[in-house]
Amino acid sequence: MKKILALLGVLLIGTCSIAEEVVVIRNVNMSNFWRKKGIDEEKVLEVGQKIMITNRIPKRVPIFVDSSKKHVNANSNLYDKTVTIYPGMFLYIDNDDELAYVLSHEIAHSVEAYGGMIKYMAMKANSKKYEQKADLNGIDYMVKAGYDPIAAITMGNKIFGEPVWDWGFTYTHPKGSKRLFDMYKYIYVKYPQYLNSPLTNTTSYKNFKYSMQKDIAAFQQKQKKRKMKQMENGDL
Repeated sequence: MKKILALLGVLLIGTCSIAEEVVVIRNVNMSNFWRKKGIDEEKVLEVGQKIMITNRIPKRVPIFVDSSKKHVNANSNLYDKTVTIYPGMFLYIDNDDELAYVLSHEIAHSVEAYGGMIKYMAMKANSKKYEQKADLNGIDYMVKAGYDPIAAITMGNKIFGEPVWDWGFTYTHPKGSKRLFDMYKYIYVKYPQYLNSPLTNTTSYKNFKYSMQKDIAAFQQKQKKRKMKQMENGDL
């Protein structure tokens, strides 16, 4: 009988200890839920949904923060259209505008992938073309959602790679300098009002301009000649 009572005592003690380990978090509300879960997820969803809604994107693009990896990366899964951003990226994002660029770029990929299997295969086979397209479409998304497109350049200047070769299958993205310059030209022509934005005073933008000053000067000169010719022909 004593052995049976001792066994029951052990079982009861064991049950109590298990019950104590399953802690119920009390007084949970939406405010402290976000503080518990992490402000990064809240901000990503806020900016991502704003981009989707203001651009009236008629497609589903689920957006996630994957905290299981610390990659300095974000991607779009072309198969299921999900957008994922990794916590390592947050170390380089300084404002909502830069986050908006990262998300707009990936959302643009996901929207493009809704073109079906043929488009899916084309995007896989010619990734560089669609990276550039996502950069420019992403800038359009940013502007319409009220974000500063110069952030595409400041963010890209911090994270884009500059491989020795970017042809064939050696690299899935164009050289960072090419992407940055293409975005600059796009903003210069389509959204020139942003060329005097506060973000042009950041060290990241100044570094971009310094590193590409010859290309920028040549492009601006070409644009001036083009405008003068248009004026002479009465096109303006």
